[in-house]
Amino acid sequence: MSEAAAICADYGYLTPAETLIKSIAYHNHDLPIYLLNTNIPQEWFLNINRRLAPINVRVVDAKFSASVLKDEAVSRTEYMNTMIYGRLLIPQLVPADRVLYIDSDSVVDRSLQPLFATDLEGKVVGAVEDYSMPGTFNSGVLLLDNTKLKAIDNFTTDLLAKGQERTSNDDQTLLNQYFKDNWLQLDYGYNLQIGLDLTLFYNEHHSLLRFYQLLKKAQPGTIIHYSTSDKPWNFMSSGRLREKWWQYQSLEYSEIVRHAPLPTIRQHYRTRLFTFTQSEQLDNLETLLRVLPDCEFNVAAWTNMGDALLALTKYPNLHLFPAVVESNIDMLIDQADGYLDINEGGKELQFIERCVQRNKPLLSYNEYPDNPVLTAALQKFDREQPDQLIAAIKRL
Repeated sequence: MSEAAAICADYGYLTPAETLIKSIAYHNHDLPIYLLNTNIPQEWFLNINRRLAPINVRVVDAKFSASVLKDEAVSRTEYMNTMIYGRLLIPQLVPADRVLYIDSDSVVDRSLQPLFATDLEGKVVGAVEDYSMPGTFNSGVLLLDNTKLKAIDNFTTDLLAKGQERTSNDDQTLLNQYFKDNWLQLDYGYNLQIGLDLTLFYNEHHSLLRFYQLLKKAQPGTIIHYSTSDKPWNFMSSGRLREKWWQYQSLEYSEIVRHAPLPTIRQHYRTRLFTFTQSEQLDNLETLLRVLPDCEFNVAAWTNMGDALLALTKYPNLHLFPAVVESNIDMLIDQADGYLDINEGGKELQFIERCVQRNKPLLSYNEYPDNPVLTAALQKFDREQPDQLIAAIKRL
């Protein structure tokens, strides 16, 4: 039985698509990858195939006319376009008997051979339940019996015709309707849908417990799917595993061929400090960043962040977490060597107290006379004399 992976992307999505290809090749040799596209240059395919030839991974240019999808309806145009319907062309463009389709906003973190070897039990499609819509599958990862799919009369034509009418989840809705009783539930780790972190935390908090339970079931994830608009390649993102995507994106092809360790994106810092802010004014922050390059400053907020803070990301030891989600808050508190209370405006005492309860020092310009727990851990400094604070941080 012949096997292949398939992905869809246009030229504007080439960086995420190439990152996915790198991750597939890093863990899986001797595998053809069909890239369904309308406008990716021939030269790109020549270059990537030259680099991946030593491990017998070939990226096949499965090109089709853009006019095929021009009339398809898209519900979330801020981060999607009609290429999402490209997966419906797999029976026409991919000859393999078994095809693993993966959305381009994903990375593969392990071997795919156990997934390819899955017994589909006579079903046409293997997929993972959508984390936010129980009873339906997420179309971001599809294990397809392509032989059976090819035998279905007018499969592609019929679904593309239906796709011209707007639905709640575009092609995913159509595929769920079509394969309602003909799909197999795969292990949750084959589509780790972490992009829902942000959406559920702020908009559907009642669904968080189920989401966390499914994430636990999915560990360790084989395919990490950055669903929703909260993408790790954005200037700022809120969800987990941003660094994992950048590790695969940063791989050199020579590192893939020799399976070198994944690159380290962030350097090791001697000290890590955590600040939760409701203001973009953090007194003396730029001075601290400049004078303490071996100290990592992690700043989180419930909202997006203003230009004054964003501009400071030119310092590699500042990491911002706008619209932060619970999993990242827990990580930042766990990793912190101390809480740095230098922001103007309101305070999130719950996070300061969590740090103090773990015996982490509180470095602050403020006093907390009504909170004896914080007062006991407090090291107070004059905001007009930042050298005192700098000296204290060096002693941590």
